[in-house]
Amino acid sequence: MKTKLSRIILAVFIVMTLVITAIPFASAAELDTTTKGSITAQCAKPGYTFELFKVASLDVHSANKSYDNSYTPLVPAIANDIKNGDSAAMIDTLDAIATLPATAVSQGTWTTSATSTTKTWSNLDQGIYYIRPINYPAGVTSIKGSVVSVPHYDGSQWVYSYNQVNLATKVADDVPTTVKTITNSTKGNVNYTDVSLGDKVNYEIKSKRAGSATMKLASYTVFDNLSAGLTLDKNSVKVALLKEDGTKIADVAAANYKLTVTSEGEGEATTFNVALTNGYLQGADFYAKDVAYTSVTYSATLNKYAVTGSLGNPNELVKLQYSNKNGVQSEVEGNETDVYAYTYGIEITKTNESGQPLSGATFKLYKTEANAKAGTGDFATGVSDPNGKVVFKNANNEEIRLASGTYYAVETIAPEDYNVYGKVITINIDATYGTTFTNGTYVTNCPTDGIEKLSVQDTKILLPETGGIGNYIFYIIGGIGVVVGGVVFAISRKRAKSSK
Repeated sequence: MKTKLSRIILAVFIVMTLVITAIPFASAAELDTTTKGSITAQCAKPGYTFELFKVASLDVHSANKSYDNSYTPLVPAIANDIKNGDSAAMIDTLDAIATLPATAVSQGTWTTSATSTTKTWSNLDQGIYYIRPINYPAGVTSIKGSVVSVPHYDGSQWVYSYNQVNLATKVADDVPTTVKTITNSTKGNVNYTDVSLGDKVNYEIKSKRAGSATMKLASYTVFDNLSAGLTLDKNSVKVALLKEDGTKIADVAAANYKLTVTSEGEGEATTFNVALTNGYLQGADFYAKDVAYTSVTYSATLNKYAVTGSLGNPNELVKLQYSNKNGVQSEVEGNETDVYAYTYGIEITKTNESGQPLSGATFKLYKTEANAKAGTGDFATGVSDPNGKVVFKNANNEEIRLASGTYYAVETIAPEDYNVYGKVITINIDATYGTTFTNGTYVTNCPTDGIEKLSVQDTKILLPETGGIGNYIFYIIGGIGVVVGGVVFAISRKRAKSSK
């Protein structure tokens, strides 16, 4: 009896289990077609604008089955992507459409900033949504949209709020750099050189390429500023494309860039820029696989307005401006410090033996001692003024500026009543440099104010003067002449008598 009862209870349990299993529960897996959804996006990168579009409506065949639903596309082009359940293909399709059809319903835009890094779109009808990047910084090389299903099934239930759309992961950007260097430095340092009046200083501005073949730029311009002591050689400007290692790929034809000088004048700073043309930026060469940098090279000549000494003549901070097809402009600064051309001067003070200034002394300047001794190859001349100061000028009457080193001076004309200083004068302009920019300069030691100063004394010519000892000399000479004349006269008379 007990065994029979046990069998009956077991049978009832099995039947009940089968019945319970067959009943569809109104559980978390059941889709509530009336619930609104929300999407929260994140992007910690500022300067991006995103727009949310509804691109498909959710049509439910059975509210109780998570696997039995379909969508009505609001953008016809994505019908097959939805059918195939291929979200990656759907993104590619939507990104490729320049202007979405009016049937794609905008849910509003969001622009990221330093204080706006998240955005929630609420009260959304059920369907598929597309987050489209509609504006972005010019440095972006690629960017993709995102698609989100509202609601989405997480494997156990329907979820109506999507909180983890990290849009920054869909962005590839590269902030360019721009660096200016001196390519013919006399001191072996790309940040400074040491030159004379008329010498050319060669510069290169190397800038990281921006944009990409799929995100082409609208503009790309390098700006520069030369101090008053440097004169731009406009004909020297050249642009080239470089590999990552700095190897030149090709020169950019002159027709594909434009030099614009925005300010220049006698004794004034020169500001200019070099811009690639929009037509060139829409082509393929700039975005070729091997292109990593652009190179803008040019020369500037040290002129008579150059500042001597440790202040130097800066080629000031360069900057790079570039913009994308949406007109968004970005800008990056170049070197932390300017690059410098240093130069120096010579000043001779002409004095007498008492240290008083003498005017009218002429000196010539030479680069070698041999030339100074031979009196050939002089490159500057100076004449002492009433204060005895000798300022050297070249054939164009420009006050000279000199690189550090050794020079030789010779006095060729002395002041009236003075002897010419008969020795070759050796002049050493000593300047030393450091590798770091300290207290506004790379110079660690140089002549005060950048001028090497020395004094040259002349001796007076000793000529007889009227009065004083000069008269006695004449008297003595005259007396001797009278005596000699008398002796000669006496001897002559004696001979005459003897002959009689």
